[in-house]
Parts: sequence; C-alpha cells; structure tokens
Amino acid sequence: MSVGKVPFIHVGNQVVSELGPIVQFTKAKGHSLSDGLDDVQRAEMKAYMELVNNMLLTAELYIQWCDEATAAQITRPRYSSPYPWPLNHILAYQKQWEVRRKMSAIGWAGKSLEQVYEDVSQCCQALSQRLGTQQYFFNKQPTELDALVFGHLFTILTTQLTSDELSDKIKSYSNLLSFCRRIEHNYFQEHERPGLDPLSIRPSLM
Repeated sequence: MSVGKVPFIHVGNQVVSELGPIVQFTKAKGHSLSDGLDDVQRAEMKAYMELVNNMLLTAELYIQWCDEATAAQITRPRYSSPYPWPLNHILAYQKQWEVRRKMSAIGWAGKSLEQVYEDVSQCCQALSQRLGTQQYFFNKQPTELDALVFGHLFTILTTQLTSDELSDKIKSYSNLLSFCRRIEHNYFQEHERPGLDPLSIRPSLM
C-alpha cells in the first residue's frame, strides 16, 4: 500500500502522510502542539518552518540526488532496493531526474556542494540563535516546529553519506545537538535508539 511521503500516521483505515496534513488532521481532532502560542508566535513559527523546508529539506534532496557520488554509491541503491531488476534502475533514475528538475526550477541546479553546505550552516545558525538556551523553540513544550527540526536534524545525523560534512555542520551547534538528544530521550527512548553523543556519533545507514 502506498502511503505517500514520510512521516505518516495510520489511524484506523486512514493513512495521513507528510507533516502539514498530519498537523491539520490532528488539529481537526482537537489536538494542536501550538495551542499555547499567540498570533505573533504562530507567525514566527511558520516562518521558521518555511526556512527549514526551503533550506534543510532542499539541501538534503540536493546532496542525495544531485551529488553524483552520493547518488551512485548510496541514494540510488538504497531507493531501488525494494524493487526487482530492471524496475529498480528505472525508478531510481526517474526519481533522480524529478529531483534534478525541481532543483533547476528553484535555482539550485547551478549550486556547488560548498554553497549548499553554507546554506545549511546559515539555516542551522538561525535555528541555533532562535533556540538559544531554551529546551524547545517556544515555551517549555514542543511545537510543530520542534517536530520538523528534529526530524531533519536527526535524519542528517544518522544517515550515511559519502562525506560527513553535512552532519558536521549540525554538530558545530551544541544547542541543536542537545535539542536532538532531548527530543530523542523524552519521546523515543522506548525504542532503544542509541543516544546522540556529539563526540562519538557517526552517520549510519537508515
């Protein structure tokens, strides 16, 4: 069964995929992580979520599919592994073509890896400054922004690539690492995932 893009939730016979629709679905059921925010804070939260989607998500796609070394050694084999030959190759190259077409449409096709890494660093710097010494980005409870940031940062920290440079950008912000460890400990400890140690963590294949 196709469920669309991750993350997704399965509620009864219904599958809801991607963060935005999940947030809307849970809000319709009377649950919202941002209920305690005022209008100004909600606007700020949405602005930071746009930053994450426009920078971190795009950078992840670029590195996975537009850096040929990463695409050949990691992304295409991983993406195609559930499918038989020759469908596996066809679908992997089709996905790569779709991502590269998207990068051209948004003006990222001509960027170098160094420029993409710098974009990630600037995004992390903005997030780090907003988080400061707080436990979460707003108040003492996590919001949709915390869920989004954790998802991307944790994925980058634990996904194998041909270079550690992307994860190293995140590791240079100690409060973002502490934030990831806090979310993992408070909400995913029962899954017995290894802790995020800024001195010992190495990316591993998901």
